[in-house]
Amino acid sequence: MALAPEPVVTAPVDESLDLWAVMRKSMHMDLEIDRVRVKQEIKWLQRNPNYLPRLQERMQTYLPYVVREVALRDMPVELALLPIVESALDVYAFSHGGAAGPWQFIRGTARQYRLTMDDWYDGRRDIVASTDAALRLLTDLHNRYDDWFLALAAYNAGPGNVNRAKRRNPGAGYFDLALPRETRAYVPRLLAIAAVIKDPEEFGLNVPEVKNEQSFNTVKLHSQFQLTTLASVIDMPLRDLQHWNPAFARWATSPRGPHHAIIPADIEQASVQAAIDAWPEERRVDWREVTVRNGDTLSELAIRYKTDVRSLVTFNKIKRNRIRAGQKLLIPSAGQDAPTPSIAGADLIHVVQSGESLWTISRKYDVNLRKLMRTNQVGPRDPLAVGKKLAIPGHSAPGHSAPGQETSRSVVRTVRYKVRSGDSLARIAGKFNVTVSQIASWNGLDLKKYIQPGQALKLYVNVMGG
Repeated sequence: MALAPEPVVTAPVDESLDLWAVMRKSMHMDLEIDRVRVKQEIKWLQRNPNYLPRLQERMQTYLPYVVREVALRDMPVELALLPIVESALDVYAFSHGGAAGPWQFIRGTARQYRLTMDDWYDGRRDIVASTDAALRLLTDLHNRYDDWFLALAAYNAGPGNVNRAKRRNPGAGYFDLALPRETRAYVPRLLAIAAVIKDPEEFGLNVPEVKNEQSFNTVKLHSQFQLTTLASVIDMPLRDLQHWNPAFARWATSPRGPHHAIIPADIEQASVQAAIDAWPEERRVDWREVTVRNGDTLSELAIRYKTDVRSLVTFNKIKRNRIRAGQKLLIPSAGQDAPTPSIAGADLIHVVQSGESLWTISRKYDVNLRKLMRTNQVGPRDPLAVGKKLAIPGHSAPGHSAPGQETSRSVVRTVRYKVRSGDSLARIAGKFNVTVSQIASWNGLDLKKYIQPGQALKLYVNVMGG
């Protein structure tokens, strides 16, 4: 790869209010605009002139921060555009392969780079945590290959694919390696976007205005906070707090951390931090004392009270996960006003009839029994009174949220999935936490016929559930 000597890059300063002007001063990567593949990607942008302008709001929200982080690490500033290639800067982006967030981390790589993922928090959707992890990963890949194009190829396809291609063609550069089709287009797509940003007039395109102003700051929480309480302390609407913190998956921040929150830049950071620090720790989460009943298990209590087993064990110093009838437990309580986590589209209500059980209801609607219990916060031994209303996960009632529509309880993204050898509808449904009947409905499938490798399916996936 042809790269000019890399200068010492400093963090963007406030000399210019135009982020593009700041980036252009630091662009030194050979963008290879005479390459056929790069030309093809530029032509795509020319055929879709509204693509970049449509991303203006996301760019303004996230790019100034990413540019600053890239520059602070003395990395080519063009790499800051990579989340556009990966996810169109959508923090809720979710791929058919299970990659999530603006940098599209799969779970294995996310864990390797110390991104926390649990029932409470998904660091892949945290712009601060995921950007740090992505830039560390890219740095490691560059240290391995001493070539940014190969580092980018390995980011997309994995080092194994790049290494195999290099063994087949020793000494070859990125453009001469036999890489997977998606990877062959991956680097040219980044180069094409960088070329347009660098000189939009040359390509007859307009780029949206993006100011060189960071739109958010972070504050330290030090311990778990109920979101309704945190919103009150910060003095901002709960929905806004959730908007700025897409990594928060439940009614509270994670008991185990990371303990930070993102707040908009127009809120005074120091005063908010002072208010958080002064808030008594025992008032950060609502607590209730419950008495363990005969037959109760930790997993059932966790479902009933919207928490998890690990938290119950930690809060109550339970040894060997054993509880006994009559024992008193402190339970972190979501409270009546807290947002209730839910599976996407859980708007169909079933009224319990005489003789019904959770099992028979789950079979009637073809839903997972555990999902049914979690959605309604009931355990398998809880009394199921006639007339009780249950929300059925994955089934939308008329007039309620349609696929792709976001609510405070779920964020749904469309996933295009290509059937692979060995796939079945049941296997695909399990992978994406949907039902076989939903997949059939969304794609007009006849359940009596087998799906075929290469067949394209459209899925509506709740990214907050996975």
